[in-house]
Amino acid sequence: MNDQVQAQPTPAGEAFARLEEEMRRPPFHSFLRPEAHEIDAATGEVVIRLPFRPEFGRDPVSVGYHGGVIATLIDLAGHAAVAVHIGKPAPTIDLRIDYLRPAPGVTLFARARVLRAGRSVARADVEVIADGKIVAVGRGSFSTV
Repeated sequence: MNDQVQAQPTPAGEAFARLEEEMRRPPFHSFLRPEAHEIDAATGEVVIRLPFRPEFGRDPVSVGYHGGVIATLIDLAGHAAVAVHIGKPAPTIDLRIDYLRPAPGVTLFARARVLRAGRSVARADVEVIADGKIVAVGRGSFSTV
């Protein structure tokens, strides 16, 4: 019995269009404003860009990201990787985050890849990068039903 979801081959242009749609569709994203940055159609890896804004700060006097913004970026990047892979939205079931260092107030990049997509659950790993350094990592489980 095969419990893997069989992803259909998707041309790079279609995959990027799907990624852009995943960044536009949720109303919350109109506040956050994440940007589809790149996709590798062969590996399914997606990269989401998030420019810094003062309202993302951890406190009013230092310039750096609040952890909740980073957690949100990990969640939406993992979701996007799975959604592009399976061709439909993939609600989050579980999310784990490890913060490795403070994220400075610069543009963040979240690199996400699907580890496995089963009939009901997919898993994705995400790295958040600031100034070329990994500042956080996360792993999420997403519904494929």
